[in-house]
Amino acid sequence: MSDIDTPKDTNQAASSSRRVSVRNLYLDPNNYRIIHEEEQCEVADDQVKDKIVAQRTFRLLAGDRNQHIQDLIDSFKANGYLPVDQIQVRALSDGGHLVVEGNRRIAALKYLFQERDLKGIDLGKLDPEIFSQVPIVLYNDADEMHHLTLMALKHISGNKKWGEWNQAKLLEKMHSSLKLSENDICKKIGISKVELRRSLRALALVSQYRQSDYGDQFNETRFPIFRQAIRSQALKEWLGWDEDRAAALNGPNSELFFSLLSREPAEEVDEDGHVGLGEHYLESAISKRDDIDLLAKIVSDPRALDQLKATRDLNAAYRASDLVFQERQEAAVKSISGDIDTLSQLAIRPVHLPDLEGAQGKLQAIIDRTRSVGLVGVEQKAVFHDRIDEHLRWIRIDSYKQITNLEINKLSKINLFAGVNNCGKTTLLEAIYLLARQNDFDGLLEVMRRRGKVSADQLDPQWMLEQLGDQEIKITGNFDNQDASVCIRALEEVDSNIDRSRYLSSVEIDTTYGVHTHNTINRTYKGRERETLGDNIKLLCPVIFTSPFFLNEPHRYASYYHKSTQSKALPTIFQFLRETILPTLQDIRLTDERQRFVVSDERFEQGVDISAYGEGLQRMFFLSLLFAAAQNGILLIDEFENAIHTELIGPFAIFVHKMSKTFNVQIFLTSHSKECIDAFVQKVEEAGDLSYHALVKEDGRVTARHFLGAQFKRLLLAGDVDLRGAK
Repeated sequence: MSDIDTPKDTNQAASSSRRVSVRNLYLDPNNYRIIHEEEQCEVADDQVKDKIVAQRTFRLLAGDRNQHIQDLIDSFKANGYLPVDQIQVRALSDGGHLVVEGNRRIAALKYLFQERDLKGIDLGKLDPEIFSQVPIVLYNDADEMHHLTLMALKHISGNKKWGEWNQAKLLEKMHSSLKLSENDICKKIGISKVELRRSLRALALVSQYRQSDYGDQFNETRFPIFRQAIRSQALKEWLGWDEDRAAALNGPNSELFFSLLSREPAEEVDEDGHVGLGEHYLESAISKRDDIDLLAKIVSDPRALDQLKATRDLNAAYRASDLVFQERQEAAVKSISGDIDTLSQLAIRPVHLPDLEGAQGKLQAIIDRTRSVGLVGVEQKAVFHDRIDEHLRWIRIDSYKQITNLEINKLSKINLFAGVNNCGKTTLLEAIYLLARQNDFDGLLEVMRRRGKVSADQLDPQWMLEQLGDQEIKITGNFDNQDASVCIRALEEVDSNIDRSRYLSSVEIDTTYGVHTHNTINRTYKGRERETLGDNIKLLCPVIFTSPFFLNEPHRYASYYHKSTQSKALPTIFQFLRETILPTLQDIRLTDERQRFVVSDERFEQGVDISAYGEGLQRMFFLSLLFAAAQNGILLIDEFENAIHTELIGPFAIFVHKMSKTFNVQIFLTSHSKECIDAFVQKVEEAGDLSYHALVKEDGRVTARHFLGAQFKRLLLAGDVDLRGAK
């Protein structure tokens, strides 16, 4: 057998196909497939050929009994050598080639070559000529990044994946050692930023564990547990996870977590009553990935945590919490809902009516009781902080629809925006809404529904993607003295696990708020529910967007009504309406059976549907309901003056200012009307709580002129200026 390399095609360029002797192929001692092995260590190129290094590398790749390559040995004997996958190599400076991709196959060939040479074993269908003519692809000019990328494409995003630890270590090498950005890594190897960050964060948590008292107990088989921990937003918050430092900052909770992951020496009492550490150990409370999900459920329950510390038994701690009751409740509600759906499709015999009516009464009592104690308004997403000191101080729209590089500063409690038609007023409100909704994909869908006047609960995904287009949405601001941002873009994922037969595209949302960062990927399919990949959805604050032109039917205000009832805002609202527009008003109630608002009026014996009254009363009533639901948040009102008589705008402006202070709500409103703007200037006494902004379109670009409340009031008194025409 010849040891001389014989080029198959000498005319090819830097990347060329060749056939070489198996003796001239050297296994990679730094291969990420074996990086988890205890004996593995970094080896320089000039030591690759060392006999001891080569033997150790072969043993780690093949296993002590060749168990890691036995499948290839059997396949070669049964089928011969089938060049389904390329053997990719790079040249060593002192001759020979280092295997970059295909180390297991070369290890199997080396084993068979040696066994035939020493023992004369039967090779089956494997042609012995292959030992001197192994087909390889040689990369002459490739650097380390190129070789890492080849491995990643095969074993991270490809169809022959490594273990999670091995994948993560390669990604860490790209990011930390070779200083490749997250975006570049994702583009190079076709993985999502969610997966990349999850791996890097899990490695950081492992590093912290290794520095703890339990660090000597770590091995790579436990890495999936750490990765699952990083997926859980509840667990990250409990650990005090800081994204910038990539570390858990809550010392006591971190110590408890690491203890639960580890075996603990058991304390024993000797004959003299002295307590010491014996030979026995308490087993780890967390031994598998699913245990992390259970732990995440109970970390917010002090009683369950106390039970966990005392027993180191996750299941016992779970049973001690309120979660069992909650899950039984959810299962019961789901069962009732399913049974009702079934009954609705059947012809019910009269004999069953008493039972059905009795069940209806019990359900109504449950609903009424729940409404009285558990209503939280229309926004059901979690917010970063329940209480805030300041709202938005400024906002910058880098790119959203027709607006680019627009900065709005001098923001106050109430912010009025004016301008001619199509100058971007509604677009500005949408941008603020998207910033506040952060990584909540439903916020983006809500904006599109309003724009397209699509009343269905679900948009056609293809239409939605067409509306999003190729433009990246990027909006930043400062909320409660912390910087915030949202970046939204459509992307085409190359993940091999995606159902390509129905896949349309993905929408990625990157957000930041202070030290918090979130990334979600929303995969859209045709004829199938979308998939959302991400740790958690967090809003800056409660945010409500209202327009007089869409999604404005009375029944949509039911949740706001209940929140106003809970916060005792209704008497204040009724008093305002009596004083300004309807002196005979007694009450306005929401009827549960039809979700209608019925007015109790002294002039009529029976209640009257609110639609029988003027649009002005309806508009002011429904807008007033929004404040309680937007408490400590933001309220966006498009075309504030719509349907409100000019004489009522002034009193309503005073009332809106009062409600914004009562519920700590920041208001952004647009107006076409000079009378509306002037009413706020003249009627709201606390000018410092207002700011005025003129949006102007110049040379196709939207710009803004800003005025503080006192400044604009002086201008109005001096010259009767019109904000809509400010330059």
